[in-house]
Amino acid sequence: MRWFPGEPGACRWWHRRRGVAAGTNVREEVPDLVAECEAFLVGSYVELLDGRAEPVPVWAWTNVLAHGSREDIDRAAMGAQGGWTSSRRWRSARAFVAGELQDALSRGVSLTDVQRDALVPLELELVSLRGVWAWTPQQWLEAVRAALRSYRSSNRT
Repeated sequence: MRWFPGEPGACRWWHRRRGVAAGTNVREEVPDLVAECEAFLVGSYVELLDGRAEPVPVWAWTNVLAHGSREDIDRAAMGAQGGWTSSRRWRSARAFVAGELQDALSRGVSLTDVQRDALVPLELELVSLRGVWAWTPQQWLEAVRAALRSYRSSNRT
């Protein structure tokens, strides 16, 4: 999903809106938009895009961490599946950081708190950060790990 018209990965919503103005059937667009919103809110946005064979923006790899349940995090930590594609590299990076999140949760960190205080803000920052579309999985991984470290250090008693 792109948020800035003209930037790589711009929002399909923006394109839809233009299409609606050009006469696209709005009824066909609403279920798509509802499915995208639901997937975003429950942390399955990457899987929705993958299922449609659409490109996945960098920020979306944070989605399951920021919005998923404990079970979703556990599934993400299980790792990459499929062949050696760029998606597999991203899934491997996500699996690594999901494993770190699992470790923190096993030490008593609240999933809701870490999502609210670290992961959702990071996801929003990545959505609005210019140039993030060109990041590698390693750059994303380091950003997520930094957010988790910052969360841990700010919550020490």
